[in-house]
Order: sequence, then C-alpha cells, then structure tokens
Amino acid sequence: MANAESSVVVPYPGRTALVALVLAIVGAGLGFGGFVTGVDAALNGHMSGASIVIFYVGAGLLLVSVVLSILGLLRTDAKLLSTIALAVGLIPITVLIIIALGARR
Repeated sequence: MANAESSVVVPYPGRTALVALVLAIVGAGLGFGGFVTGVDAALNGHMSGASIVIFYVGAGLLLVSVVLSILGLLRTDAKLLSTIALAVGLIPITVLIIIALGARR
C-alpha cells in the first residue's frame, strides 16, 4: 500500500504562498506608513496612538506572512512563490531593524 500522504492532491499548491505574499505587501505598507507617521508626529510634538497601532498591525502581518512562507516552503510545491513571499516579508523587517539600530547612534 502506498503512503497516504503521497496520494493527497492539493488543489491549489500556491495558495499559502500567495496569501503570504499579499500579507507581506499589506504588512510592509502598514508598517512603513505607521513608522513614518509616528516619526512625523513625534517630531512635531503631538504623538498619536493610532500610528503606533498601525505600525504594530503591519508588523504582525509581516510576522504572519513569514510564518506562512516558511510553511509554504515546507509543505507545498510552490517553492518559488514561497521564496518570493519570504523575501518580501523579511526585507521590511530587516530595514526597520537597520533603521532602529542606526537611530541609536
């Protein structure tokens, strides 16, 4: 008898990677939008809690997209789309870390 997992047909193998890619793009936009709005508000002297919430929502979406991309790499046949989604999810996180570390000097 054949392995039960090998006979399972996934109807849309790239769906997880596509969802991860969309979440990464939306999360990057929200994260950078919240970051820029928060910096602008802090420099003008009136800090808004909304920009912090937007930033954290964007960061959360980026984190979910990275997790979904890794799951897509491990479980689906859509390796290229999962790799692109992983890169799109990790690049904004890396840029924000570099900006935060650069601001500490």
